[in-house]
Amino acid sequence: MPNLQAISKNRSFIAITLVVLMCSGCLGGQNQGNTSSDSKTIVPEWNIGDWWMYTFTTPEFGDVTTRLVVTETNAEENSSYMLGITNQLESHRHALLNFNPFLGRITHSNLSVFENGIPQSVFSFPLEENKFWTFDLFGFSEWNANVFSINNGVTYMSAIHPEGGAIEYSFDKELGFLSKFLWTGSDEVIKMEMTWSGQKGEGYTGDAFFVRAFDFRNEIYEGNDGETYDSQFLNNGHPSDGNFDHLYIYLDVEIAGNAAAHGSFSIKDHRGISPKVETWNAGTSEKGSISVIPSQSGEYTLTVTCTGESSRIHMIVVGGLETVWNL
Repeated sequence: MPNLQAISKNRSFIAITLVVLMCSGCLGGQNQGNTSSDSKTIVPEWNIGDWWMYTFTTPEFGDVTTRLVVTETNAEENSSYMLGITNQLESHRHALLNFNPFLGRITHSNLSVFENGIPQSVFSFPLEENKFWTFDLFGFSEWNANVFSINNGVTYMSAIHPEGGAIEYSFDKELGFLSKFLWTGSDEVIKMEMTWSGQKGEGYTGDAFFVRAFDFRNEIYEGNDGETYDSQFLNNGHPSDGNFDHLYIYLDVEIAGNAAAHGSFSIKDHRGISPKVETWNAGTSEKGSISVIPSQSGEYTLTVTCTGESSRIHMIVVGGLETVWNL
């Protein structure tokens, strides 16, 4: 079985392979060749309650194992499924960092995921060896994707982007979904790894979660010798779906160890109420904390201080519409 980790270290070979395949496609050979049952995978059909257990690994949160669940299947609304996750905190993390493209709406016809409201063809069914296509994902346009191998019902794919690094992923015909997804940035850092744990099932019962998010702020503050940063944003709710349920706040903080170093954060709505205030002393480390506060329409004010030469505060604020399914 191909080693996806090893493939990520050999991108130059993959890039050359893509060029060769594109040229062969220009000559009319793109989808010709062996069309046996093992070299061609058609799009699967899912049912409400189908689930798969995955381990998600990110630099911010380490390893988390939880289920993805089919929560809705709607033939009238762009023929799409809805996928939720059984760990509520993971739904909040995704709302803030947007690292799991397989949460939310996915099309019936191609299992396309949505970015900025547009379906993106991470897959291109039927999956066949030497097939190539493009899609947008993680804020990068035109990933160059191809199927480079099909073995024992598992389709191995890669996607290359000059600015976004590489994605290596595999689709298991028997599983009916991904068995592996590995996104490595151009800095060689693994941004997200998604690995099937070996468990799947039907007829899931319990809660599943999804947050439809809208970005307000994503800022990094570094040691500034005591300067206070003030900024405002207007919370008018989701552009198409009304008032947000909550605001979600992500803070990743490292305060320098010298005695004068410190940091602070506050967020206030237009009535002057402070739903969240944080202060950090010298030597404080707060990695990837998440807070959820009520959403009030109108203007918000953010205030941040960050002193100490090596101090750093990463702040993200989003508004979210949270859906909870009880299956």
